Amino acid sequence: MDLSTAERRFRELWGDIRDLISVGDLLEWDQETQMPAGGVESRAKMVATLEGLKHRALNAPELHEALDTCAESAPEGSLLAAQVRSARLDVDRAVKVPASLTREIAEARVGGLETWRRAREAADFDLFAGHLEKLVELRRQEAAALDPGGNAYDAMLHLFEPGAKEADLEPLFADLREKLTPLVQAVIERAPQVDETPAAGDFPADRQHAFCRRLATAIGFDFDSGRLDLSTHPFCIGIARQDVRMTWRYDPRDFRSAVFGVLHESGHGLYEQGLPADQRGMPVGDAVSLGVHESQSRLWENHVGRSRGFWSWALPHYREAFPDAPEVDVDRMWPLLHTVRPSFIRVEADEATYNLHIAVRFEIERALLARKLEVRDLPEAWDDLYEQLLGIRPENAADGVLQDIHWAQGMFGYFPTYTLGTMAAAQLFAAAGRDLGDLEAMFAAGEFQPLLDWLRENVHRHGSRWQAPELIERATGSPLAADDLLAYLRQTTEEVYGVSE
Repeated sequence: MDLSTAERRFRELWGDIRDLISVGDLLEWDQETQMPAGGVESRAKMVATLEGLKHRALNAPELHEALDTCAESAPEGSLLAAQVRSARLDVDRAVKVPASLTREIAEARVGGLETWRRAREAADFDLFAGHLEKLVELRRQEAAALDPGGNAYDAMLHLFEPGAKEADLEPLFADLREKLTPLVQAVIERAPQVDETPAAGDFPADRQHAFCRRLATAIGFDFDSGRLDLSTHPFCIGIARQDVRMTWRYDPRDFRSAVFGVLHESGHGLYEQGLPADQRGMPVGDAVSLGVHESQSRLWENHVGRSRGFWSWALPHYREAFPDAPEVDVDRMWPLLHTVRPSFIRVEADEATYNLHIAVRFEIERALLARKLEVRDLPEAWDDLYEQLLGIRPENAADGVLQDIHWAQGMFGYFPTYTLGTMAAAQLFAAAGRDLGDLEAMFAAGEFQPLLDWLRENVHRHGSRWQAPELIERATGSPLAADDLLAYLRQTTEEVYGVSE
């Protein structure tokens, strides 16, 4: 098979695989937003069948022959070489993991989601424990297949953040804990708390929905190619570049949960809508990693959505949406967006404590995969770590170990991408500011397109052309580091509370 034939055949075969992935994404979205509870068993069978078809397609001899030819002949550093590198991640996994295990994991994920939802509503971990034990064991088996005798947690990390290693993340989280814990403690012990009464009130769901849609539209999300629906846990899923589904949840007593949740998911959505159109259906047409994906959501949520400039523009729309809300100006609103207060729920955590929430999950899931922690002991381990790192102890499982959806879906190794993404968001935003000038002034004028264009040029359009560390370094001029994040947190905390360490 010559190179041109191999490349053409590879593109044809990979297009079919990508369609199977998109159908799976659509089934996942439907399960979390529309599917009746009684559909779990049949849905699990559908998803398992789909995973079996994808596994077979990834193991097809014709695909392997085309990939081998492309790998041997593609010029180093070329687009085709990047396609092969990215495709190999999925192909190698399919070669190593048996089809039967792939199908079993798929079924367990569907059942795990529904079991978790019931357990969370009842705040009863025991309802979920048996299913979680099965998911953990299946993932341990998958890790053993991927890297026999190797580090199980590294094998799981690689599924979400290719190249990430537990040995590299351990000192990173230790450093963040060392720097962030004293900052949080200083606020608690030495600073007067922010009066948050202007954020409390009656915020009807329909008005919150309309307001959040207005914000998402303003920053560039295209609702002709996307939608926003209610779900238990907010998420964004890119079924296709022109079909990006976001979900949200709300608190009728506080608008901030919905606003920052939607801005977060809109960041994901903007990335999906900005991926290279000419590589649709190809490996390079997908996001490079979950860490880079999280950099986009955290950038729009925190660096844009919590800025003075953004709220100078947004306040008139806020007053229109909530005419009965307490009167508040930008100077009064801004501290409400940067409160520091240890809390139980990760997705509603403030910026300073957020990565301590991730540190808890990192410690627990790597212990689970290494058989150093059993599922039955997980609630106590969770509560102990929250008390140790955040100084609070959950009173029930819904506010504790059952609050996140990820383990119910078997997604062990996903959580560290939130911290990697939060670091990258600060670094990308700082680089954009150097290139574009006064971003605050632009936001105040309702001009979000310059920042979006910068992200399109430096991040989105490349898809998986470069690996994540190289992409961040190309965009910012420096390797990924926590410096910009820590500087940002110290600055905002000092402005709000008068303390920076």
